[in-house]
Amino acid sequence: MQSKSDFPERRQYERINTTMSVQYRGIRQASDSVINAISRDISTGGVRLLVNEFISVFTRLVLEIAMPSSPKPVRVVSKVAWVRKRPYGEQYEVGVEFMDMPDEDRRGIDDFIERSALKQ
Repeated sequence: MQSKSDFPERRQYERINTTMSVQYRGIRQASDSVINAISRDISTGGVRLLVNEFISVFTRLVLEIAMPSSPKPVRVVSKVAWVRKRPYGEQYEVGVEFMDMPDEDRRGIDDFIERSALKQ
């Protein structure tokens, strides 16, 4: 029987469990075709989302994340790294890797994670 310690940790960044409002759309879709989602956790490198539709791995998305510490949402181009169907209902958890974002937004995420980590 394998234990958790038999599997190496693949995450590069510290994750903070948090629920935030996120809007997303496909990178080639019009800006008025956004869909709402909820974050489950976030790190400097990506976010885990709870969504109501299947999204294929490697799909590129534009995310707008409502950070509690910022008056305007963080905007980031990202790529779907993994998808997992929830056991009940028609929801999916989606792991999204950040690809490109303004330095100011990256600092906002970094600051939020740092402050949240100190509270834990």
